Amino acid sequence: MDTKILTKSYDLRWVYWIEIDEELYYKMWFAYAVLQRRSEIFIVWCDARLSSESLKQALIEWILDAWKNVMDIWLCSTDMVYFATWAYEEVDIWLMITASHNPKEYNWLKACSKNAVPINMKSFGLELQEYMENWDFSKRPVIWNYKYTDIADDFIEHIASFVDVGSLKKFKIVADAWNWVAWVFMSKLATRLWFELIPLFFEPDGNFPNHHPSPIEPENVKDMIDKVISSWADLWVAFDWDADRMYICDETWTVWTWTITTAMIAKVVLEKNPRKKIIYNSVCWNVVPETIEKMGWIPVKEKVGHVYIKERMYIDSEIIFGWEHSGHYYFRDNWNADSWVIAFAVVLELLSESWKKPSEVRELFENYLAIPEINFKVADVAAKLQNLKSSYKDWSQDMFDWLTVRYRDWWFNVRPSSNEPLLRLNLEARNEDLLNEKFIELRDFIIR
Repeated sequence: MDTKILTKSYDLRWVYWIEIDEELYYKMWFAYAVLQRRSEIFIVWCDARLSSESLKQALIEWILDAWKNVMDIWLCSTDMVYFATWAYEEVDIWLMITASHNPKEYNWLKACSKNAVPINMKSFGLELQEYMENWDFSKRPVIWNYKYTDIADDFIEHIASFVDVGSLKKFKIVADAWNWVAWVFMSKLATRLWFELIPLFFEPDGNFPNHHPSPIEPENVKDMIDKVISSWADLWVAFDWDADRMYICDETWTVWTWTITTAMIAKVVLEKNPRKKIIYNSVCWNVVPETIEKMGWIPVKEKVGHVYIKERMYIDSEIIFGWEHSGHYYFRDNWNADSWVIAFAVVLELLSESWKKPSEVRELFENYLAIPEINFKVADVAAKLQNLKSSYKDWSQDMFDWLTVRYRDWWFNVRPSSNEPLLRLNLEARNEDLLNEKFIELRDFIIR
C-alpha cells in the first residue's frame, strides 16, 4: 500500500483493501500516536461497515503500542463521541472509523480533540509519511492500558437537558437505522423522551441489504414512508451512517427540508434564550432569518462551510445555535458541536406545544419555495460569475459569499466549487410559477 494516500484528501477517505488495509492502518496511526506526544488517552469507535471492526482493532493496537491509553466506546454516533470528548476530562483525542453515507467499500477516519474541536488529519500527512518510511516496526513495546466504556446512558441524559421532557407528547415515531447501530441508543432515547419507537432495519449489516445509507435519494426512503402509512405514525426519522445528519418525514409522507427544521429549532431556542444570536450560512432560505427577526432578534449570516460557522461560534459566546445548509445543527451548550439528536429533541418539544399535527406545524414555516442546490459545469467560472453580476445589477447585490442577488419576491446565490469547474446555484421564490420561471432563466444563462 502506498503511503502517498496520506496526503490525498482532507478527510483521508479510502477504498478498503485497494488503498488501505490493516497493516498500513496500524503503521499510520502508530506514527500519529507517537507524534501526539502530549496526548495520553484516545477514544475509539467505529460504525458497522464490514471493514470497520478489523480496522478498529488495528487502530487500538497502534495506540497501545505507542504507550498510550485506549477508551473503546464500541458502536455509537458522531455526537455521542463529541459528548465523550467533553464529559470525560481525561480524554485527549477521539478517533472515528466511518465512511458516513458512502458506498460499503469505503472507509476512513475522522478525528477530534478535547471539547469536540476537529483535527485536520491532512495537516499531518507529510510528517506521518516520513515517520512511517523510517520507523522500525519490528520494535513492539509492552501493551499499555485498554478500557471498554458504555456512554449511552450519560449521553441520553445530556440530550434530555436541552428540552422540557415533562412537556413532550407521546409521539409514534418510525426510526430507520439503515442497518447501522442506532439500536445502541434509540430505544433508550425513546424511553427518556416519551415517544413510541417503531424500529426499521435495526440489525447492523455493512452490506446495506435494504437500501443505501443516504436519505437524500428518494428510492432510499420508500420503506420508511410505507412504514409510516402502515403504522399510522406521526413521524419518521433517519440519519446517515455516522449519524451527524437527520431527516424527518411527517404523517403526510412529506420529507422536511433542513431549513424548515432549522426555523423550528430557532423558535424554541430563542424563546428559552432571549437576546441571544443564531448563525446561519449565506444560502439559507428566508424562513430562518425571518423567524429570528419576528422574535425581535438579529440573525447572523456567515459564509458556507462548517469551519466558518464553528469559528464564529467559538469567538462569539452569544451565538447559541448555528446551522449549516448541508444539514448540521450546532449548539453552543454542546461545545459548539453539531448534534442531530439534540435537534430532534427540540423539534419534538415544538410539536408538543399544540395539538396540531406535525404537518400542520410544518406548514406554518413554509412561506417560500426553493430548489435544492444544483451544480453546473462551466468552462470559465470567473467569467460566468462576472456576467451574472453584470446582468442582475438592477436590484440588491452582495459579494459576502460570492454572488447573492435579492429581488422583492425571489433571490439567488451562485458560488464556485473549491476544487472543480462548477457553479453552485441556490434559488428561492414566493410561489412555484416564479420559482420555475427564474430557475429556467438562470439555468439557461449559466449553461450557454
